[in-house]
Amino acid sequence: MRALNSAFSVWILTLNYTPEPTGFAPHATVLAEYLATRGHDVTVITGFPFAPRWKRWAEYRGHFCSESVQGGVLLKRVTHFIPRRPGAAWQRLLMECSFCAVAATSVLFELLKRRTRPDAVLYIGAQPAIAMLARGIAKLCGAPYFVNVNDLAAQAAADVGIVRAGCVQRALERFEFAAYLPAAGASVLCRSFAEALIARGYPTERIRLIRSPIDLDQIRPLPFRPEYRQRLGIPADAFVVLFAGSMGLKQGLTHVVEAALRLRTCRSDSRPIAWVLVGDGETRVGLGRLVKQHDLGDTVRLLAFQPEESLAQVFAAADVLLLNQLSTVKDTVVPSKLLTYMAAGRPVLAAVSPSSQGAEILREADGGMLVAPEDPVALVRGVEALMRAESDRLAAMGQRNRAYAEKHFDQRKILAAHESFILERLADLRRGPASHAAA
Repeated sequence: MRALNSAFSVWILTLNYTPEPTGFAPHATVLAEYLATRGHDVTVITGFPFAPRWKRWAEYRGHFCSESVQGGVLLKRVTHFIPRRPGAAWQRLLMECSFCAVAATSVLFELLKRRTRPDAVLYIGAQPAIAMLARGIAKLCGAPYFVNVNDLAAQAAADVGIVRAGCVQRALERFEFAAYLPAAGASVLCRSFAEALIARGYPTERIRLIRSPIDLDQIRPLPFRPEYRQRLGIPADAFVVLFAGSMGLKQGLTHVVEAALRLRTCRSDSRPIAWVLVGDGETRVGLGRLVKQHDLGDTVRLLAFQPEESLAQVFAAADVLLLNQLSTVKDTVVPSKLLTYMAAGRPVLAAVSPSSQGAEILREADGGMLVAPEDPVALVRGVEALMRAESDRLAAMGQRNRAYAEKHFDQRKILAAHESFILERLADLRRGPASHAAA
């Protein structure tokens, strides 16, 4: 490994990147651009935008590969297969493998053209095949590689029914950890991810718990103003329960529609309840059909993703923010929408497994209410309990959430922690093989 000063060259592999608004794409983007502003030479190899609708964005169609500079980052986009049925395991695998095939070709061409090699390779995401590609590229370049683990992909696929628990899942899990274990360093979003690595023999000292970054200046508590609701078409006098984010399989939002139906048929008091679902994803069309079938258009509103600069106003329009997940989702996913909710300083109603990462974070913050997942009756009772709560109690929940976000999710601290971790590990490697037993 060549000698380094404080600046390094890094190639980042990530399937998703800006302008995709959900998942880890925003986090990958702010990290890459932060490293570039710090004087590091950053190249990102990614796909063309397709999330959250699982369809390539219209303005990016017709390209096989592209290269540009954005935010000081050399951005290389490569084409890949996009699943028509995201719930089909073979289509997910084909997506990862097609990305890897084209990205590997691009990397080889880059090595031949520029004859320069990175000081480090960084994988960000939830696609083990891409982590394995990062491992291979690092080996080829004689550089260490790092993993930023956003999901435990094999278990997450089993949680939502993409694969069945059994030999297939175990094989995928072995492949996933084979991609992670030789890494020079692993940054993880929660303790359960770290515990999973350690259980498979990964050295504890190479792991850093670093949360997802949130821009606390942009997502911040705002006082309520009637015009916020007017812009969204929400009744001014309603008790607003708002969900914002990706509408995928693991969110289980059909149970929210069932709860809205149950509330409409059993409530007798005068204050209306508005369920506002903001976002997009593979289940949105089905949700729209369900709302229409039950004639719930007056109580359930499906809205498109809102501009990032107006998100704080969107959250301020709600009385309560909703986190909803399948009961099987536990230790494999940290819901990024929860971190954003907390930064907005609003109380949270979480219909999640009590052993999930979302439940653990909300309990630590003491910023909301937990109810049973996949249970419309429990969800209704939770909404009614929060409606009856004193406004001071709801405000205190929101204040505790904001305080927790400031302590744990501040983008400035988190991005600096990522840079520091990479520099620390690179310095360890320069000191000799005793500090690292990389592949």
